[in-house]
Amino acid sequence: MKKSKVVLVMCSVIVLLSACGPTRSDDMGKSVEKQTEENEKSSEEHKPKNVKVSPDKYTWYIKDYVGRNLASFGYTSMGGDRMDTYGEGYLKLVFVNGQGTYINIDDEEELKKYVVINQNITPDTEMKYVFEKDEGGKELDGLIEHQTYEEIVLSIKLVKESGKSEKDVLEIKASPDKYTQYIRDYTGRNLATCGYVSMAGDFRDSYGAANVKLILIPEDGSYIDISDEEVLKEYKVTQQSIEPNTEMKLEFMKNGNGDEYSNLVENQNISEIELYVTKISK
Repeated sequence: MKKSKVVLVMCSVIVLLSACGPTRSDDMGKSVEKQTEENEKSSEEHKPKNVKVSPDKYTWYIKDYVGRNLASFGYTSMGGDRMDTYGEGYLKLVFVNGQGTYINIDDEEELKKYVVINQNITPDTEMKYVFEKDEGGKELDGLIEHQTYEEIVLSIKLVKESGKSEKDVLEIKASPDKYTQYIRDYTGRNLATCGYVSMAGDFRDSYGAANVKLILIPEDGSYIDISDEEVLKEYKVTQQSIEPNTEMKLEFMKNGNGDEYSNLVENQNISEIELYVTKISK
């Protein structure tokens, strides 16, 4: 009787093991398969993009910057920004790393230390130009009234640094016309790359024909001298009061005939943005 019970128990255990075995095997197989897919995805995360050729002066396509050394493209404008040429226009290049530190765009040796690992506008994305016109309606070469993108944010890391930057870059919607702009993502940026000091002494950023005032709020409540660029370089943005991609609408002034001025904004629904900043750790 005891022997038959032992046999019965052993059979039950065998049945249980045989029932559990394939499940573990399946789970392990799925896990390996998932890991393999992730590894393949990681290794194929970026494939060089053959950017379309511009068909006319109005249409251009965003370049593929990933994998490029910072010293291999762009130029520093007279206004002190890093730019890249697209036909008769250009895009502002904004460099962002995980630490929020400032990259000296005038120092080619420093630029050589960094490589692009991500960009906030997908390569081959269409960018459109609208040119200004004279009183007779003829287009003025080289004078752009509106473009769908004004800047591209490039996530970077040191050439010898392993892994990715801690800062993800958020894609900002394309501006469909001169009346509509979208708020940028300032978080993670070095403060010196967020705007400029206006003639009135405010810290501002341009949006098409308009601009917004940037209100700086450091976490320790200290005063920031916006006229001192070296001071601005010591801070990075941690939060902003208006969400990125929030729509900003512009209304333009008109002359006596009811025709709009191309660059004189009469009203805009967003006039200032609060930027919360913190000092960068040395």
